[in-house]
Amino acid sequence: MNASRYLEISLNKKLILLGYLLCLSILSNSAIAAAQYSLSPRTYESLSAIHKLLNKEEYNTALSKLKDLFSLVQGAGQQKNYEQAIVLQTLGYTYSSLENYPKAIQTFKDSLNLKVLPDQVSNSVHYALGQLYIITERYAEAAAFLEDWLRDESIGDSSTDAHVLAANAYYHLKKYTKTISHITAAINHSEDPKEYWYQLSLAARLELKQYPESAKILEILITKFPEKKEYWQQLAGIYLELNQEQRSLAVQGLTTHIKSFKEVDLVRLSDFYRYLNMPYKAGIVLQKGFTNNTIKTSDKNLERLAESWFAAKEWEKAANAFKQAGKLREDGKMELRLGQMFIELQQWKQAELAFKQALKKGGLKDSGQVYISLARVEYEQEQIVPAIEFLKKAKRSPKYHNQADQWLKHLQLVQQQHTEAETEG
Repeated sequence: MNASRYLEISLNKKLILLGYLLCLSILSNSAIAAAQYSLSPRTYESLSAIHKLLNKEEYNTALSKLKDLFSLVQGAGQQKNYEQAIVLQTLGYTYSSLENYPKAIQTFKDSLNLKVLPDQVSNSVHYALGQLYIITERYAEAAAFLEDWLRDESIGDSSTDAHVLAANAYYHLKKYTKTISHITAAINHSEDPKEYWYQLSLAARLELKQYPESAKILEILITKFPEKKEYWQQLAGIYLELNQEQRSLAVQGLTTHIKSFKEVDLVRLSDFYRYLNMPYKAGIVLQKGFTNNTIKTSDKNLERLAESWFAAKEWEKAANAFKQAGKLREDGKMELRLGQMFIELQQWKQAELAFKQALKKGGLKDSGQVYISLARVEYEQEQIVPAIEFLKKAKRSPKYHNQADQWLKHLQLVQQQHTEAETEG
């Protein structure tokens, strides 16, 4: 895992972008350049011209003009200090654009040391310094500045990237618990976590020999990137560390057979997840396959999806999948399964409708199971007479005869007691 190269490429662009944004906010004379922090007209005009050069990526020309401007704003007083801080800050971004990181760090620090920058600007400079310290491999300082930046409550959702940077800094410092804390925060805050983030979390957990947690991360990576066999191989090794030989063998066997990750491979992968008692991941694989048209929406595949969601207790998703599968089948098997799901949820009316639809479609191996289920549904709705009638029909099934007969006798006794009580009353 070459983390430093990844960081240098991505952070460079972020620094330049951040520099432009801050220059824009300053030169627009908005909240940052408020009354007590106003720039003199001459300084404002000079910075405006320099900003145009930065937009054109004429960094060397901008640097020369910034140095001249810094000489002009020397002097004592609050306004002079503020102007010096703003020029130093702009110098920092210019140096970073020229990849002169030591100079960028020094000028940023000088701007902070004047202690006149508004909080918003100061926080941004802290963040920029955190990035620069990582690029220059000064990880302890990077972590300190990033932690300082993250403490600001006004940051909100923009903290995700900072958590990733802090995690990288702590990883290089071999502080793996803090690495995990920050990268987990980044993953939890993001709707679409990057593959690299999971890799970093995995690396830190492996260093701490947290094998159960490492297995969970690899399972996520396999779901997201099933074509990458290195994750399969790592997972097989982790299962061995956990003394889960059967799972390890299953992973190794699946890795051998999966080649192209076409429909058959993804279906096999979903079956593997169900074997590992991970039905939610099985559902994710299948749903993703349906969405990108890798997996055909056949009744069998939809049944797999429904059963996966059912086992994962994703009831609404399971119901939708059972209904879709039922539309593609002539028999009532899917309606039967849908009814069973509604029984588990104690949604008796919904279950009743599903079971009756299953009987209407027919084609079932044994209708006795449906009649037994309907009897329970009626009983739960305090409908004894219909329940008895369904049990009489269930008795015709050799498989369910005894069960139906015992329950029928019980309900008939209950019915008789009710009748006698009403007569006496």
